[in-house]
Amino acid sequence: MRLNSLPIRVSLFAGVVIALVFCVGMSFLVQHIGTSVEKQTTALQAETTRSLSEKVSRDLVLAEQTAVDIATTTAAMKTAGITDRAAYDGVLQAMLAANPELLATWSAWQPQALDGRDAEFAGQAPWDVTGRFVPYWQRGSGTIVQEMLTGYDTPGAGDYALLPKSLDRAVAIEPYPYVVGGQEILITSFGVPIKVGGAYVGTAGIDLSLGSINAELSQMRPFDTGNVALVSATGIVVAHPDASLVGKTLPADNPLAQLVQKSLASTDYVETEAAGTDGAPWRYMAVSFAAGGTQDRWSVVSLVPQATLSAAVSEARWAIIGLSALCIIAAIAIVFVLMLRLVGRPLGKLGATVETMAKGNYDLTVPYMTRKDEIGTLSRSVDVFRDNGLKVAAMTEAEAVRIIRDRDERAKMMAELQSAFGNVVDAAIAGDFSRRVNSEFPDAELNALAHGVNTLVETVDAGLDETGKVLAALADTDLTQRIQGNYSGAFAKLKNDTNAVADRLTDVVGQLRGTSRSLRTATAEILSGANDLSDRTTKQAATIEETSAAMEQLARTVIDNASQAETASKKAEDVSRSAEEGGSLMNDANSAMDRITQSSAKISNIIGMIDDIAFQTNLLALNASVEAARAGEAGKGFAVVAVEVRRLAQSAAQASSDVKQLIEQSTVEVSAGSRLVANAADRLVSMLEAVQENSSLLNAIARGSREQASAIEEVSTAVRQMDEMTQHNAALVEEINASIEQTEAQASELDHVVDVFRISHMEQRAPERAPARPAAKAATAAKYQVQGNAALAQDWSEF
Repeated sequence: MRLNSLPIRVSLFAGVVIALVFCVGMSFLVQHIGTSVEKQTTALQAETTRSLSEKVSRDLVLAEQTAVDIATTTAAMKTAGITDRAAYDGVLQAMLAANPELLATWSAWQPQALDGRDAEFAGQAPWDVTGRFVPYWQRGSGTIVQEMLTGYDTPGAGDYALLPKSLDRAVAIEPYPYVVGGQEILITSFGVPIKVGGAYVGTAGIDLSLGSINAELSQMRPFDTGNVALVSATGIVVAHPDASLVGKTLPADNPLAQLVQKSLASTDYVETEAAGTDGAPWRYMAVSFAAGGTQDRWSVVSLVPQATLSAAVSEARWAIIGLSALCIIAAIAIVFVLMLRLVGRPLGKLGATVETMAKGNYDLTVPYMTRKDEIGTLSRSVDVFRDNGLKVAAMTEAEAVRIIRDRDERAKMMAELQSAFGNVVDAAIAGDFSRRVNSEFPDAELNALAHGVNTLVETVDAGLDETGKVLAALADTDLTQRIQGNYSGAFAKLKNDTNAVADRLTDVVGQLRGTSRSLRTATAEILSGANDLSDRTTKQAATIEETSAAMEQLARTVIDNASQAETASKKAEDVSRSAEEGGSLMNDANSAMDRITQSSAKISNIIGMIDDIAFQTNLLALNASVEAARAGEAGKGFAVVAVEVRRLAQSAAQASSDVKQLIEQSTVEVSAGSRLVANAADRLVSMLEAVQENSSLLNAIARGSREQASAIEEVSTAVRQMDEMTQHNAALVEEINASIEQTEAQASELDHVVDVFRISHMEQRAPERAPARPAAKAATAAKYQVQGNAALAQDWSEF
């Protein structure tokens, strides 16, 4: 088949038009897909980086909270008057044992601030030469052992203890190498000032090995091909895919160091493009976070190759190009087959038939005579020409003579006929429908044939011209053009099919317009509701944070009450023991008084007997004096003795009387004292019972306070969990907002793409689409610091 044949030329023309339409549409689509994928990969990398920063932040918050707990506990012990160094060592050792992720716990008290006995402990193991309370409990060798802090008074080396004092806040120390258990490792410290009565007395803190964080981040692979780095505020590398950089400070001109400095000054992610480890361009994205909830900030950086990020766009672009090429080839093939079957082959066969009859062979059948279109008209005209040729062949010899006479004229006429008809047919086969049969023939049938050929060419020309206009309008995004001419047969089918395609495209574009407008309206309403939900979630998070702080304050108050109740209970027990001892002494005194009363009664009886004896002796002496007087001179000596005996008996009687009165008075006093001692013993028993009841009540209060503190801790844990869940909800709302705004932007893009098409005669051509306005960034949900270490021990993922 010739390359300039009608089917090929029409197919090529249609292919060019269809290719133009596809190129315009696909260019819009590829541009839109590229922009959309770029936004999605950026949002996904940003969310991944934020998630990594939140994970590292939670790990550091757990460590920092332990330092806060140590400072709070030791301050409360000091306030309660506890100065036993062993008790403070017990707190540090217990905290380290309860938190296996920590490397060490420590405290550095000011001189004489703990117990005023620094000089007494100076130089004694395990204290240093100052005697200050600076214990360091560490598990560097696997076993928890005690050492002493070093360099705690030297600026630089002792910043872990000095900065919390000078800044008056919790401090995250920049990573530094430290020898623990004879091994140098990269660690960071969290120091918290210890305050008693508002005055600074020391610093409590913990050491955290950064090796586990480095190992965990080195396993992270954003987009399956990326890496993760962790850098402190001063540019010290904590984690990096290049292990040789860990622990070193990045140069100021390093792209990673410059990106980290930008992120520290921003609350959102920052990004840049720099050469990666393979020399190819990579996208660096950094998000800063509060290290351990302090005011010191570190940055997490995700590093992803640009080739990975653009792979989806490249795949989509080539898929669209391939699909477009297949569609164009299929459309050209369909048009070629239709033109070949409906026009090319019929015209070729009719041309061959005419050439055969021009050679004088009329014994053949003219094809396509039954068709109702222009090809059928042309075939029937050729058949009339064949019948005339047969009639000429059947003439008599006379007629043959006449024919021979007229042969030259007929030959000339056939030449003219061949010239007139052949040129027109050849031009039509070559795709040129501008030529016509302009010759006038003496035969009316030939004139009718010429008219039929002209009508056929004009019909084909008009049909193809209108079809071309419609296709050109489609290429120019004008869907208002239709084929208006009256045609029959194949051209009627071509007209109907072409108009049906335009109508269908018009319907599709109209439906797309309605759908895009509805989608934009719906996304606007959803975005409004999501923003409202974000505001409420933010307010709820703030309320929960205040509640959490109040609960923690209440828990500390209850713990203090429990401690004071236990102290009062111990003192009440001491008073109870003293009262018991006093009661026992009173009982002994009462028994002694009883024994004294009994002894006094016995002495009184003895004195009574002595008084009786003196009275009897006095009577005997009186009788002796009477008898001596009766004896006269002989009884004078006996009378003198009797007088002396009588005087002695009277003196003894007087003395015994005095002693008896004293003993009776002592007995009365002893009885009164016994009653007083008994009353005092009863009062002591009453006091003992009251003290015991008071001790029981204080013990009950202490137990209740501890139970209440435990319950408050559980409530605080629940509140902190609600706080973090609210933060997750806020993050989800932020993601929804971003997705909705992206959908709204895509709906606007779809509006612009669809508005390019003109589907009504009254409709103006849409102006050139301006660059899409970037979607407004969704408001970042407020982040709230979560206090306490119970709720942060694990990443909770349920609501």
